[in-house]
Amino acid sequence: MARDLSRRELLGGLVSAAAVGVALPARAGAASAPAATTAALDDAVARSGNVIRLGANENPTGLGPAARAAFTAAIDEANRYPGRVYQTLMEALTAKHQVGASSIYLTPGSGELLRSATLAFTGPSRALVTAAPTFEAPTRTAFATGVEVRAVPVTAEGRLDLEAMLAKAPGAGLIYVCNPNNPTGGTVTGAALTAFVARLKTVAPEARVLVDEAYFEYADEPGYATLIPLAVSDPRVIVTRTFSKVFGMAGLRVGYAVGQPSTLGDLDAHGIDGTMSSASLAAAAAAFTDTDHIAAERVRNQAVRRFTREKFEAAGYRVLPSAANFVMIDIQRDAGSFGWQCRQQRIAVSRPFPPLTNYLRLTIGTQAEMDEAVPVILGLLKA
Repeated sequence: MARDLSRRELLGGLVSAAAVGVALPARAGAASAPAATTAALDDAVARSGNVIRLGANENPTGLGPAARAAFTAAIDEANRYPGRVYQTLMEALTAKHQVGASSIYLTPGSGELLRSATLAFTGPSRALVTAAPTFEAPTRTAFATGVEVRAVPVTAEGRLDLEAMLAKAPGAGLIYVCNPNNPTGGTVTGAALTAFVARLKTVAPEARVLVDEAYFEYADEPGYATLIPLAVSDPRVIVTRTFSKVFGMAGLRVGYAVGQPSTLGDLDAHGIDGTMSSASLAAAAAAFTDTDHIAAERVRNQAVRRFTREKFEAAGYRVLPSAANFVMIDIQRDAGSFGWQCRQQRIAVSRPFPPLTNYLRLTIGTQAEMDEAVPVILGLLKA
């Protein structure tokens, strides 16, 4: 299974025995592979072709037309530092969110923001409160720096248990809220989150709340709402966004945070800058204003996600509610060994997410990809 837990994780895929120097099992139902064999497959995925990539929550359709044109045009400015195009993107973001430039902090992907926030707001006496499972970037940083991690299991529907997280909050420095939650796909309402933040003033007045809205554009559940307005008015709240998902820019690395200037200054003190290319910034600026493409991508994702859900549910497998570009399926067996079987069929799926190790997170690909992959996965499950 894939070893890198970040958003930049490599997708596993099947390559020839000659390419990786290992003998592959003859049958799709063979047991899970040794760690070294799996690692070789993961490291070689960039060289393997014809793999259906359903493991990293990437947008399978890639850049929209406006972003593609901007990226191509930026080649002529590759010899220049990206000051002008940086400003163009900042202007698009401030106009969209109705905030000043000092309330937005641009970074190379939102994963950098999660790392910076954990460093800024946790410490030996300031724990991290997070969900289990959820995106692990804050947890990894906390473990690396010796910070206590208080992980709260998600609900039976895969949603964040805000009440239980509140109970774990006294003495915490940072509360991490991924909404929609990765890997389960569930959401909590904007009203519930706003009430949660209000109650924290009494329970943990010094704690900050980081709301990760990486999948915001895909979210379609009733009551779901961004917390950006609250982040602008409350210094304890930070909202992070990324261009890696609906905008199709996972490989270009652009993310941003919205919050009060003093709060973003704390992030900047623990972060890095100057690493985004002019081409990435130009593509992001164009993608952000290409509303027709974003709307079309939302519709496409909803339709293919519904198709995928219905196929697995019809076959007798439980699928958690999802408002993102992936679904979480109870495959009733170990997801790690099953992922190996999928790779043998050239279908890259996600690693396991403890404690839900019998659940498979499946990214929503194109309709053609799901038409091909879903029957194969179901066949492996029924074998």
